[in-house]
Amino acid sequence: MPVHNTLVSYTNLVKPFGSQDALLAKTQDIAAKVIGDPAKAAAAMADLQAGLDQWQNVEIHPQILHTPHNLTASLLQSHVVQRATIANRIDHFLLKIAGIVLEGLEVRFSDADWPDWAASFFTWIADIVPAVPQPPDPVAEPIANSFSIGVLGDFGTGLYGAPVCRDTIAGSAETYSMMLHLGDVYYSATPEEVDDRFFNFWPEQKAPVNRTLNGNHEMYNGGHSYVDKMLPRFNQKSNCFAMQNDNWVLIGLDTALHQAFGGQEGVLDDPQMQWLCGIVQAAGPRKVVLFSHHQPFTQLDTNKGGNLLSQMEKYGLADKIYAWYWGHEHRCLLYDRHPRYGFYGRCMGHAAFPQARPDLSNAPFSPSHGSQWRQLPPKDGQNDAGETVPIPGAWIYDTNNLYIPDFATRFAPNGFLRLEFDGAHLVEFVRSPGGANVWLEELTAAG
Repeated sequence: MPVHNTLVSYTNLVKPFGSQDALLAKTQDIAAKVIGDPAKAAAAMADLQAGLDQWQNVEIHPQILHTPHNLTASLLQSHVVQRATIANRIDHFLLKIAGIVLEGLEVRFSDADWPDWAASFFTWIADIVPAVPQPPDPVAEPIANSFSIGVLGDFGTGLYGAPVCRDTIAGSAETYSMMLHLGDVYYSATPEEVDDRFFNFWPEQKAPVNRTLNGNHEMYNGGHSYVDKMLPRFNQKSNCFAMQNDNWVLIGLDTALHQAFGGQEGVLDDPQMQWLCGIVQAAGPRKVVLFSHHQPFTQLDTNKGGNLLSQMEKYGLADKIYAWYWGHEHRCLLYDRHPRYGFYGRCMGHAAFPQARPDLSNAPFSPSHGSQWRQLPPKDGQNDAGETVPIPGAWIYDTNNLYIPDFATRFAPNGFLRLEFDGAHLVEFVRSPGGANVWLEELTAAG
């Protein structure tokens, strides 16, 4: 049974029990027996309840993939899919739209299955410890002065835009120097999910170099699939990397290794910042481009950006960045230059995850790019220290998602990014999954 189109929803999990309270009541005795220590059992149940609450809040429809920024809930989704597959507790369903039929599988089980499944779940998560990646190289790898990158963020669903992006990129006559994933394989990047939701759909043969960043969902199982499976597959030494040519230095960061608030916010630790300082100092006059999973700021999410910008300030790097590309937030936003630091921010987490569309009815359309782009004005936000900080205005890609049958109007569009570094020039191609350019701009021409 394929993992990539097997869904476990909050609704189907709770349904056999009649309510979440009834599920928790039945689970409490199981936790007490498996965990033993009453305090630890109570803490595990509190985590489970919080995860279920968050899981319920993000569900739009039980037959559409959804998962919260919550370690326990995401691990439970992975575990239930695995157990249901073994026990053959899977039902087929179809969602249809003109020209598209999406076949899905959803978990089916009774409350009689739950004692064994819950017991094995608590046993599994108790043994999870973080993986330890190798340190990155202290010098940047040389690359050609003409260098193109295909960027896909939050790609590891195996559904919706993922197979279309893969087929478009693989079938294109264009060449790519590197394919880059900005992180997140769902639900919690188990080995089976990495194989069937990520590698099975990644256009690996399109480029001689493939790289992947660490995401919050990779860290939910301790990052072991990321460190032990994904990095070796891509011949990627470490969770961080740096490449440079005569004009640019391109740097991949790990904001998930020590992530905060259940993976909602990213963290940059001091050893990584010290490595980054060495790379930037050695870069000289080259323009610095960063790639990460988590965002340093946001227009639409509750994420404050963790310590990403405060660490850049602390180490004197905040005003040395030319552009920063990230995922995590499952949308596509092109930010104006940051009013304090001067860099361009780009949220590109929209490759394949179904994200509910925000109400943008009062946001103006782009005069040059049409009604699929809406303008968000600058605003004030807060940083990790609670200080008021500016958040630049942005253009947000907002149109129907044709790859989610029956629900196209309710979800933000999927797509991918092509970057072309040609000498001192940088050109951005924001593309639909089918390959149409929905935004094309030479960023270096803007300043």
